[in-house]
Amino acid sequence: MRILLWIIALFALAVGLTLFAQLNTGYVLVFLPPWRIEVSLNVFAMLTLISITLLYLLLRVIAELGGLPHQVKQYRERQKREASIQLEREARLAFFEGRYQRAERLAGEALNHSENNDAYAVNALLATRAAHQMRDFARRDQYLEKLQQRFGNQHLPAAMMAAELYLDERRYADASNALAAAKQISPKLTAALQLELRLRLREENPDAVLRLAEQLSKSEALDADQARRIRNQAYLLKLKQQPLSCQQLKDWWNKLPSADKALPQLLEAVADSYKSQGEPALARTLLEESLHNEWSSTLAGRYGTLGLTGEALISQLQQAELWLKQHPKDHLLLLTLGRLCRASSLWGKAQTYLEASIAVHPTAVAHSELAELLDSLDKNDAASQHYRASLALALPQASLI
Repeated sequence: MRILLWIIALFALAVGLTLFAQLNTGYVLVFLPPWRIEVSLNVFAMLTLISITLLYLLLRVIAELGGLPHQVKQYRERQKREASIQLEREARLAFFEGRYQRAERLAGEALNHSENNDAYAVNALLATRAAHQMRDFARRDQYLEKLQQRFGNQHLPAAMMAAELYLDERRYADASNALAAAKQISPKLTAALQLELRLRLREENPDAVLRLAEQLSKSEALDADQARRIRNQAYLLKLKQQPLSCQQLKDWWNKLPSADKALPQLLEAVADSYKSQGEPALARTLLEESLHNEWSSTLAGRYGTLGLTGEALISQLQQAELWLKQHPKDHLLLLTLGRLCRASSLWGKAQTYLEASIAVHPTAVAHSELAELLDSLDKNDAASQHYRASLALALPQASLI
């Protein structure tokens, strides 16, 4: 329909121009001494139109020819950019396929075709990661050096990747420097804090670990259980690195959050510290308070290893028997009662509790304790059976270490 309308319009225009030419009898006189040129107005109009058209076409040709070098340059840049993009895509696919050598080669080629900073950074980072995956640390460092030369110390992606890769290589000092550069660019970056937490854990820096765990908990980058486990690890490390006197240990313990005081491993470590410093009564008080607040079978087992004597031992045994009414099937509590009865020279009760512990859940320690008790009572055959049972349970666990 549209074509038909155009045809009708063209025919109408042709008819109109024909009628105008027939009715127009004017002429144009061009006087250039000594010549006089007289032409009809219609011919002059057509010549003028043709001249303008030819002049326009000539100017267009000249313009196209003059801009040809620029167009060629743009074409080459476009081809180069498209080649770089294609190489980058192929490098990404090769990386995700696990073909790191091909990924590094393609990313390196794309890097040579990269014009703008973003493309250069992406290809350099991809080549860096691929070289690291191949454990080719020399080539990896070459790419990092190229990033350093191009962007300086103010390139966050390069700083983060360098920190992560150095940490993986156990170059902790270099990783720390890279993290410092990243934090200078973005001080509150959660990923940088998480990476620093991994670094400080490997460096065994408990104070820094506790600080970072607190920061990440506030930003909800760590859930409550994760933060608790990390703090527990930091506390244990601190106790291991910095032995404290009894008074220092008391003061440090009192400053801890209430939730952290319920950590079983930490409680065991503090109790062991009290015991090693000749203060088993303090260890007993600590364990009893914790077990009254929240029951822990592990701590109940540790309760029987404090080495108390006299009235304190009798009181300890009475307390353990009270707990047994609430937890009659706890094999570690039964083991503790067996140890306490043996320390109190209650041989019969000790044997009964140890046999009950084995009946609930046989362990190498319970069999060993019972074997030693029977050996002291000159029951050598029964003792030998429990020694063998203890060894049979201990050997599979030792093979897993």
